[in-house]
Order: sequence, then C-alpha cells, then structure tokens
Amino acid sequence: MTTPLEHMPPVNQRKATVMGYPLRAVKALPVPLRDQILTRLLKTEGPLAPFPETLRMLEVAGGIPSPATWQGPLLAARPQLREVVTREIYADNADGQVRARLYLPPAGVARKDAAFVWVHGGAFLLGGLEQEEAHWPSLELAATGIPVLSVDYRMSLNGVRYPVPHQDVLAGWRWAVRNADQLGVSPGQLHLGGASAGGCLAAGVALRLRDLNDAQPASLVLEYPVVQPTLAPPSAEVAASLATSPKPIVNDVWVEAMFQNWAGPAPLDAYVAPGLANLGGLPPTYVLSCGWDSLRRASEPFAERLRDAGVPVWHDLLEGTYHAPLDRPGAPDGIKALARLQTWLNGGVNAMEAGKALNIDPLNGALTETTLPS
Repeated sequence: MTTPLEHMPPVNQRKATVMGYPLRAVKALPVPLRDQILTRLLKTEGPLAPFPETLRMLEVAGGIPSPATWQGPLLAARPQLREVVTREIYADNADGQVRARLYLPPAGVARKDAAFVWVHGGAFLLGGLEQEEAHWPSLELAATGIPVLSVDYRMSLNGVRYPVPHQDVLAGWRWAVRNADQLGVSPGQLHLGGASAGGCLAAGVALRLRDLNDAQPASLVLEYPVVQPTLAPPSAEVAASLATSPKPIVNDVWVEAMFQNWAGPAPLDAYVAPGLANLGGLPPTYVLSCGWDSLRRASEPFAERLRDAGVPVWHDLLEGTYHAPLDRPGAPDGIKALARLQTWLNGGVNAMEAGKALNIDPLNGALTETTLPS
C-alpha cells in the first residue's frame, strides 16, 4: 500500500462517501485543472476515514487518477531525465490488455547488465503510471543505464479482486521476458520488484513462477511491502521508533480490511498474502523497511523468513522516515531509497555490502536533494 495518508483525501467517516461525488466531478474537468485540484486535495493532511468508508468514496468516484503536476518541476530540476526514451506498452492478458510503460536509457548512456520490471503501490485501490512511485524511479534508473518496464494493474474497486491484479502483473512480467531484447538484456537479467501493495503483487508473482517451474527473476525487490493482513506485534524497539513518527500511521484494522478487500472470497494463500507462504526457492531478494512505517512489522519478519528459507537477502532499514520514500521525488529519504535500489540492481548482495552505509549515494554523484515546488 502506498500510504493512504499520502494519496487519499483526509475526510472523516461520515463525509467519506459523500466526498466521492465531488471527486467524480473533478475527474471530468480538463486534465490540467483536474490535476491542480487533485494535487491540492491529496496534499492536505488530516485524519483518514476507516477503510470501508474510504473504499466506498473511491468506488463512488470511480477511482482517483494520479496527478502529473509534480513532473514539470522534477524535469526542470533534473533536465537529463528528459532524455530517457519512453514507450507505452500493452501486454496481453486472459481478459484484455495490461498497460505498461517502457523506459530506455538515453542515447550514449551505457546500459547495465540488468533491467527492471516495476510495480507501483496504492493500497490495491489507486495509483498508476503517472504516480511518483511509478514514474520517478523508472526515469532515474533508466537515466543511469537500467531499462525499466513499469506495469499498471486494475484496482480492487467495484468487484475487482484477486486474482485480477495478480494476473495483470504476471502478464507484464511475461511481456518483459518475451521482449527482453527491447530492454537490451537477456531474460535472465530481468529483475522484478514492487512497492507496498505492488511489493505484495511482485512477491506473489515470484511465488507463482516458482510453483510453475518457470524461470525466476534475477532478483526480487520489495520496497516497504505489505505482504500479510495481520502485522506482527512490535518489539519494544520498533514500538519506540513508531511512536516518534511525525505523521499518523495506518493502523492494523485498516491494513486487515485492505487485505480482505483485495483478496475478496479467495483464501489467504501464497499469491494473495506472500508473508504466509513457504519462501524457499525464491530468487535473491532486497527488502527496504521504513522506521516510521507500521508495515515494517510485515517487511522485517518477511526478510527474516527469507533468510531462514535459505534465500540470499539484504534488508535495509531507513530510520526516521515514513512509508513510501519512492513517492517523494528529490526528498532525502527518496534519494537514499533510490540509490540503494540502483546499487542492488547493479550488483546484488555483494554491491550492497560494499556500499553498506545508507548515506552512500552511488548514483554517479548526479542525484542530490531537490526541493520541488508544490
């Protein structure tokens, strides 16, 4: 889940459903005006309605598109990103086509021996290819020579439930395998990863590939993932860290209800809730947790279970940051998370060991803290 506190209007329980109607009206406005209004609305901080009311609001609104207003300031601050080549892709699925976007390095930039299939988060409810978490890492990685296929998927709204989003991500992965030459790599050099709810989807697809005896990704990347409906009780240390968060933290009831919505009538098996699965046979895995994120109570035990299953794993903890740093282009925690991701894709565990400290920025010295206008 990309934190609802970052991507949903903060409304109280009684107003949540009613808010769906003006949101639907805003969506019908011309895109520039629509995006300006949505950006202001989604940046407003405040209490979040319980999950059932939040779900109803989004269903009444017909979903919320990702505003693109942040992209102009980013490109002004990082003009080299304009040189990244993008192309819209449609991957065939059993019941239609899945939208994805291919990001290729600029001319003259040496390609690395890796390419990345990337899945954004959004509580299984919202997000898309224009979202910061989808578009920003894809641009930055491609600019340094790592091609990316950013995969969209259908939201768990109005009756859409498992396995539909899972199948969408699987279709995107299989498109990348069939067309690895378009990314400039062999299929064995393709990595798979996701953030938050996207991490759940990516891990579920990796488990599916394992069980089908299909070729596994070169590695699995899980950025602040939500992988199970029930979060482990916090240790005293984790509880103390969470207590210092400057922002509200999504509570356990919200997370459990989110999972129930995404799963629908399906049992909580390995593909729905990877945190409950037997993890043996997965590829080398990178896990990032955030110190002020309640979901670390899922990601940290998951990393330990990977180790116990004999999977090569590297776990990073970004203390003093809250959920979804890759949703914050130019912010210090976003830069650190992106730098660590690039290090992993370039060299796995050995590269992470060589650049162990989280304050090491291996992005060719090109990425520095950037304050983007609101």
